[in-house]
Amino acid sequence: MRTTLGALLGAAVLLAAAPRASADCSERLVPASLPASGGAATARTLVELRDFGRVDTGATGAPPFALSRDGTTAALILRRADPDRDSYCFGVVVIPLDGRTPPRLLDTGGEIMLSSNDSRGLPDMVNGSVRSPAPIWSRDGRSVLYLRRDRGSTQLWRVGLDGTPARQLTHFPTDVRDFRWFPDGRHVQVTVRPARAVADAAIAEEGRSGYLYDRRFWALSDDRPRPPLPIVSEIVLIDPDSGTQLPLTGAPAAAPKVAGSPRGAVLFAAAPSGGRAWTAPDQDSFAAPARLHVEWQGRALACPEPICSSRVAAVWWHGDQLLFLRAGGSQDGGVQTLYRWRVGREPGPTSILETIDALIGCDFARARLICAHETPTRPRTLVEIDPATGALRTLFDPNPEFALLEIGPVERLTWTDADGVPSYGDLVLPPGHRAGERHPLIIVQYQSEGFLRGGTGDEYPIQLFAAHGYAVLSVQRPRPAGLDSPVQDANAMQRANVRNWADRRRILASVEAGIDAAIALGVVDPKRIGITGLSDGAATVQFALLNSRRIAAAAVSSCCEDQGATSSVGPAYTESVLSWGYPPPGFDSREFWRPYSLTANAAQMRTPLLIQVADSEYRMALETFAALDHASAPVEMYVFPDEHHVKSHPAHRLAIYSRNLVWFDFWLRDKASSDPASSATMRRWSALKARRGPAGG
Repeated sequence: MRTTLGALLGAAVLLAAAPRASADCSERLVPASLPASGGAATARTLVELRDFGRVDTGATGAPPFALSRDGTTAALILRRADPDRDSYCFGVVVIPLDGRTPPRLLDTGGEIMLSSNDSRGLPDMVNGSVRSPAPIWSRDGRSVLYLRRDRGSTQLWRVGLDGTPARQLTHFPTDVRDFRWFPDGRHVQVTVRPARAVADAAIAEEGRSGYLYDRRFWALSDDRPRPPLPIVSEIVLIDPDSGTQLPLTGAPAAAPKVAGSPRGAVLFAAAPSGGRAWTAPDQDSFAAPARLHVEWQGRALACPEPICSSRVAAVWWHGDQLLFLRAGGSQDGGVQTLYRWRVGREPGPTSILETIDALIGCDFARARLICAHETPTRPRTLVEIDPATGALRTLFDPNPEFALLEIGPVERLTWTDADGVPSYGDLVLPPGHRAGERHPLIIVQYQSEGFLRGGTGDEYPIQLFAAHGYAVLSVQRPRPAGLDSPVQDANAMQRANVRNWADRRRILASVEAGIDAAIALGVVDPKRIGITGLSDGAATVQFALLNSRRIAAAAVSSCCEDQGATSSVGPAYTESVLSWGYPPPGFDSREFWRPYSLTANAAQMRTPLLIQVADSEYRMALETFAALDHASAPVEMYVFPDEHHVKSHPAHRLAIYSRNLVWFDFWLRDKASSDPASSATMRRWSALKARRGPAGG
């Protein structure tokens, strides 16, 4: 449901009047006026969208906003990229939920925080996607506490609603990793990891005599070992009023178990009147579906099998009403369904909202469900949902000018492959599409949920492609082949996936079924099809280049699984791939790799391939690029500095968006860029086209 343009403009004007905001970032975050008209989507338009929360967070994620204790106001961290300065603007925004009072910008400043996790026995492996934890409210509701990063250090900050300037509460020598209210209600619990600095110092000292090459190395991106896990985290209690600190020795870093939560519960919610609802796996096996269980007045209630057997993403109580969200899946076209159950008065749940939109991180406030919300054609907003009717109302739209853009029609397509495996995708057509037109098609992978931005990793701008005359099919990855039978762990699932490349074959079969569904509508030129991908999506591109005759051009954001590349990452990764059934280094593995290795098939590779990779990952592409280039295959590679698996620099993202468009124009439409700055590029690509020749030539 859309708010009127006048209301959006009014909110934007009032937001810009917020006190003490940096003038430049304040204007970028909350402009004083909207353009008179929108026109077509551009690369800059899409790079500069305002966001809050992680863009890859689904229905099961934590809310990307925080509700005040009285349920009247939401707070969030708003950001916007600035590609000219290659930086971001960040601001703390509070949004009254009455629908009448305009939002306020309380503070601006800070640097980007990147997500990381401990993996394969190594600490803080950076993913590259934006980390944007929601703020928390003070107990009296008069201020907001949040994480902010300045000069490479992430610390806890506080800003008042009464105009009190923002101030830094902590000054730890290492980053604040997590924060929440301590149960005493007077202190904020922050998690830090000072032992990491000590461990890094020990690694530096070891370098004086040379590093032992062992499983501490992640050679893909680092030229030195990482300190091994475990590295102890510490919790410190902060008095947010005085700033005094109190170490909490031996306290757990994780959130305490919710009272009344059954053992093994994945999700849990309790009603004030004593009702309980939770999800838990029915069987003790990896990836077993979590069933919804409901208790009311001490007795278990039966929840219908098709509704409650799996994919319940969130649960809430509102009096005696249980609300729960069932996430969409590849088997049902990605439809999310919100259910209401008046427990004790109704025999079972009733659907109150079915949508292909994305509902993200919802929470209750004064009898309304507050959610982040995305549609296929609109970026993230904050909405409220009436639990009686499922009606939506927009509370905050960070990108009001997006409504003015010319956006092409979107159609949700569903299909099954030749083996009966279901999946779906979203077909986006150019804004000026006319009946009878057949457009070149670009495949974007590998999840199609919410706003159709740029696929997983956000490097393939769907609306930009459509604005330049392409049909775009955003595809949803089907269920992994390794889960067709019960498995006990992730390694067992991967072994089943890798056996005869079962999962790669399944994904390609699904992608080709989606292509067939699009062609059947009469809007696609079947001889001009491009494919794109990052990570698992890049692996699908790699497999498609060797096992499909339908692809005319390709672009990847990571590269490549190949014979030598898997052992170049480091011993820990080599251990993993050996456990999945990959052949050990040094053995004759040509038969294993023949269906998948671009290196082994370089002489036959004549499909143009653009590789744009991070400097932290380009080493894995070297063998493949060298083999393709030596075989005169049409390949070009770019390496982006200070990047990770997901690229975050605004200047890089703008360049990647633009280059991907020019690449597909050149190969799918035989159209060279007229930009004088691209003249050298066009000469190189023309040389690639000339040397391409027939397969094997």
